[in-house]
Amino acid sequence: MNIIGKLNLNKKENKFFYLMVFIFFCVGIALGTYIVKYMNANDASDLTSYFSTFTESIVKEPVNSKVLLLNVLKKNLILITIIIALSFTIFGTPIILLVDLVKGFTLGYTFSFLISTFEGKGLWLALASTIPQNIIYIPCFIALSIVGIEFSSTKLKERFFNKGKVNTIVERELILKIGVFACVFIIGTFIEAYICPNIIKFVVTNVYKVV
Repeated sequence: MNIIGKLNLNKKENKFFYLMVFIFFCVGIALGTYIVKYMNANDASDLTSYFSTFTESIVKEPVNSKVLLLNVLKKNLILITIIIALSFTIFGTPIILLVDLVKGFTLGYTFSFLISTFEGKGLWLALASTIPQNIIYIPCFIALSIVGIEFSSTKLKERFFNKGKVNTIVERELILKIGVFACVFIIGTFIEAYICPNIIKFVVTNVYKVV
């Protein structure tokens, strides 16, 4: 069976997991957007000042990509480690879904805040700062969550219902999937550390005319 066939089969077998992850992720985005809409005026003012300072400093000072890469790697490794660790537990499914909710919330909050704070021009800053790396992050994050939930659910069935015993081959296959998605995440970290700052700098200097 080719890769496309395996993916289609996996989607059919785990369509409920796909649906749950998608719902929690989208609800998180909606909550993030809602919070921005009804944000306290003082909090909004503080964040606006922070981002204004950021847009000015990114032009005047060179970005230390190596330090940024380490910080981004650390942030993503924590997230990946949490999902992987939860996938090996019988209670991992609901917590992984909460992680999906939080991930969606941060994305929705950041995107919505940038748009609302900088009005029409905020769209370009929001796109530049969130889209490039998340083209990699989001599919991998969702896929990793589904694999983690699949593995955790199988262990739950094995523990309490004597069903779906995890044999060595299945376990190795799931671990391989987790490893592949974790490695692809690394591509996103390089994009976030080395490409995004340059795109943001271009937007700030050409759209906002900050010099």
